[in-house]
Amino acid sequence: MNVGILITGSEFATGSKQDTNSSIFAKIAFERGLDVAFIHICKDIEEEIEKSVQFALEMCDILIVSGGLGPTFDDVTRQALSKAFNEKLIYDEAWLKYLENEYSLRNVEFTNARKNMALRLLNSKPITNDYGKALGFIYEKNHKVTIVLPGIPQEAKSMLIKAFNELGYTKKIREIALFRTFGLKESDVSSLVKDFGNTFINVSALGVDVYAKESTSASKIEAVLGKYIYAHDESEMEEIVGKLLRQKQLTIATAESSTGGLIVSRIVNVAGSSDYCLGGIVSYSNQAKMNILGVKEQTLKSFGAVSEQTAKEMLLGAKRLFGADIVLADTGIAGPGGGTSEKPVGLHYIGIMIKDNISIYKEIYQAQRNYTRLYISQFALNLVRLALS
Repeated sequence: MNVGILITGSEFATGSKQDTNSSIFAKIAFERGLDVAFIHICKDIEEEIEKSVQFALEMCDILIVSGGLGPTFDDVTRQALSKAFNEKLIYDEAWLKYLENEYSLRNVEFTNARKNMALRLLNSKPITNDYGKALGFIYEKNHKVTIVLPGIPQEAKSMLIKAFNELGYTKKIREIALFRTFGLKESDVSSLVKDFGNTFINVSALGVDVYAKESTSASKIEAVLGKYIYAHDESEMEEIVGKLLRQKQLTIATAESSTGGLIVSRIVNVAGSSDYCLGGIVSYSNQAKMNILGVKEQTLKSFGAVSEQTAKEMLLGAKRLFGADIVLADTGIAGPGGGTSEKPVGLHYIGIMIKDNISIYKEIYQAQRNYTRLYISQFALNLVRLALS
């Protein structure tokens, strides 16, 4: 069975906001043995939604429509569907009573706009909303099924699962194995996995994610990627590093320049990180490097702020300040300006100090400024992962 996904929302169609529902829906559908044929986005304009629905149903067996079910002026999905199917809208009496009671308890006026959240197509089946007020519904006509959901991800996800259960797609019959890697270029990863069936990859500043649809491919991918794999699920590098630090009862601190505190910020994104994170220094200017970390003025004059020597002294300074078991440091040129022929944009020195052992790595990564900063933070955290694994 083919599934189509229609996301309504002018904020998505104009690029003002990123759609996340389509990826959630696609994953849920795939796990239940359904294949997504397309994903379409249209504006909150009644005529455009109507045409999009009619066009989409020509190419799929099940259409998931998300968005435009709220109480505001631009929530016109129900009206568009009514025209698309030539089916009138009715109030779901049970949901109408539920809404009336909810607004009464909150001492909020139950306006006509709010009542509209109980509307559904005649001959449709309601999908109750455990996290919000908008009612969803399932409508079938001419052997085609349309699932109508609100746009809020938490609401839409749980309601889609209810809808699939109602349609008989109750179990996960397949899954996609995920291998999150760092340290290999996209082309290298592609070469390693290209001969395995049903695989695809996605590259970002955080590394290369490899997806495998078949278990036989998954076991082979595990073998060829080996130490480059840092997670088998959606876990971030800082979560993996945090687990290792806690397991080994080690502490960590940072001295950052180009990353501007991003490394330590990611470390403390993890709940409970106070168990192992002692702190971080953002020494962006040369003056800060000297005054806070004790980097020698002569080092900066002789080798520059972006150098192996400066990175080493930043490590030593942070070690002296925090006394952490592990210290990370970075100094580099994030761009877009500031580079020279000898020190191009993207050049970074990333250092790690474990106990008294220091290692400095030279890395050149050229991308948009904050993309580069994210990559360097990932590089630094990966050094900890490799050292502790």
